[in-house]
Amino acid sequence: MLAYPGRGRLGRAVVLCCAAALLLLYASTALLASRHKGPSYDEGEEIAMGYNIWLRHDFRMEAANGDLVKRWVALPYFWTQPGFPEIDSADWRAGHPYALGYEFLFRSGNRPEDLLLQARAMNVLLGVALGALIFGCSWELFGAAGGLISLLLYCFSPHMLAFGGMVSTEISTCLTLLGSAWSLWRLLHRVSWGRLGASLAFLSLAWLAKLSALVLIPAAVILVALKLAGGRPIEWRLGRPRLIESPGRQLAVFADLAILHAAVVWAAVWAAYGFRYSASPAPNDPGVVFRPQPAVDAISPRVLAFLSWCRRVHFLPEGYLHGVQWLLGDNDHRQAFANGHWWLGGWRGFFPYAFWVKTSPAFLLLLLAGAAVWWIRRRRGMAGAAAPSLYAAAPFAVLVGVYGAVAMTQNVDIGHRHLLPIYPALEVLAGSAAGLLAWRGTRLLLAASLGFFAFESLRIYPDYLAYFSPLAGGPDHGYQRLVDSSLDWGMDLPQLRDWIARHNPGGRTPLFLTYFGTDDPDHYKFKYRWFSDGFNWLPHVPAIPEPGYYAISATNFQTVESCSFGPWTPNAETNYQIYRHRMRILLRLSRRPKLRALLPEDFEQDALLRILQGYDQWTFGRLCAWLRHHRPPDAEIGHSILVWKLGEAELKEALLGPPAELVSGPPLRAVLHDLVSH
Repeated sequence: MLAYPGRGRLGRAVVLCCAAALLLLYASTALLASRHKGPSYDEGEEIAMGYNIWLRHDFRMEAANGDLVKRWVALPYFWTQPGFPEIDSADWRAGHPYALGYEFLFRSGNRPEDLLLQARAMNVLLGVALGALIFGCSWELFGAAGGLISLLLYCFSPHMLAFGGMVSTEISTCLTLLGSAWSLWRLLHRVSWGRLGASLAFLSLAWLAKLSALVLIPAAVILVALKLAGGRPIEWRLGRPRLIESPGRQLAVFADLAILHAAVVWAAVWAAYGFRYSASPAPNDPGVVFRPQPAVDAISPRVLAFLSWCRRVHFLPEGYLHGVQWLLGDNDHRQAFANGHWWLGGWRGFFPYAFWVKTSPAFLLLLLAGAAVWWIRRRRGMAGAAAPSLYAAAPFAVLVGVYGAVAMTQNVDIGHRHLLPIYPALEVLAGSAAGLLAWRGTRLLLAASLGFFAFESLRIYPDYLAYFSPLAGGPDHGYQRLVDSSLDWGMDLPQLRDWIARHNPGGRTPLFLTYFGTDDPDHYKFKYRWFSDGFNWLPHVPAIPEPGYYAISATNFQTVESCSFGPWTPNAETNYQIYRHRMRILLRLSRRPKLRALLPEDFEQDALLRILQGYDQWTFGRLCAWLRHHRPPDAEIGHSILVWKLGEAELKEALLGPPAELVSGPPLRAVLHDLVSH
């Protein structure tokens, strides 16, 4: 493929050394930043499941998100031999991956920081491989300068640094999808042993990484159609070299390749499961069960019939089929938030909005400027010496288009990370900005854009997940734009501990914590009281609000995981007043032992707990509604944990005064018009 001029001017050794230095910078930055972070919401589950698979050959619990990264990051545990819950553990037998992950990190005699560092280092290696692939693809298209520009954009990308430094499926999915699209496109033009092997390997790994590999089916159909429309011959290099020019014969070749790829992927899935159908390591023990699925969406009868057939004939391993059915039946009607609006289920504008607020303007500028220069050069007939054809960039453009379109049809509006696989392809295409080197004036634009992009990345260290475009207010206003894994994935308790040591040493002032995640606050040894709402997953006793510090995870602050979901409504106010009245009754009973003694002991205990929990939750919702209107946070820990210091007068106004907001009507509404207007 043709490339921008400059490939000869930059010595190959110099270019490779620059690329190696950038990849080393990426690896060290991602790993060092991760040392400041606790486990993400999914991280304990991911590493525990990987070790569980190696240790016990157990495939019951979590195959919906693929096993590739889980098994890869758990490899160091073969040498370090960490403790793991025994087979008589109730959580292991009941198939609860998150509870098992918590046991593995905090209750099995391990040091969580060591387990995370070992697993995250392995994930960083996947990030390095992805960077190398981006560099190679861009160099092939746009020459050495384009390759280095693409690699620089990758290595300083806050998103790639964030997910490179934590264990999740995102980096492995990005790597395998990009590699599959690129290697397939090359194979369609030249069938050689090397290209065939690369395509088979990437595609097999993609199906083991995540079920997102399904997007490769429509992407492959489009690429085959583009290849046939292009009218170019196939170079056949298996055996005697020859050219295949007839469209009919090309279709026959593509059909054979499709069958071969399907067979190899099928064999790879079976190999990953040890060629064993049963998911359970103890299929004859009725107490060792599959992970329960609490809410199930309707699945197409045809799909269910196909899955049933697969089980009857053992066409695919039981664990893989269970993961597919879990993913298809996962509850799509999730509570979601964006830019001051709440809704249930999916909204088609979520991912375009998330892309806009989470993408650097410098990156967007380089994409647009590179595309403009690319188009101008081709219009002037300079393509042969200056720019590849659009045809050459097809696999990257198709991957962006297909994956983006599929993402917009899904109803899982819980994180910008679900859009992450389009970024590597966009970074490859951004290598077209090398065309800006042709003119003196545009060189300054290129240098300024790259410099600003790197500066943004350096400035937000180590809080890469919290990156928001300055056009959206930057990370300080991120909690007003998006929450959940777009900002707040439960990783900032270590930074909260450090903040408390500086601002509230010894815990002299009460600290009320509302935390979203699966980390353990007790591990960090600071004093706190649970002020519960949303996902505080550990057992706790609700606390009555008092003057002090209030540390609230951004996701909980926006009442996404809450009984008071959405803006404060008349219904929420009614529930709050009911529980407030019940609390007053409890306080009166507590002062009259004779009346309390008339109640059965178990009734009193159960009623007390229910009333405390209800009062706690509705009080929290009312306080958050008041804070949204009256007080910006006094501090932002990692931009994901918001801290206020509230006195008695403020608490009285928030909890006893008129509601700060009272929105009539249900909060579950379409938000496109409102978001655009903002």
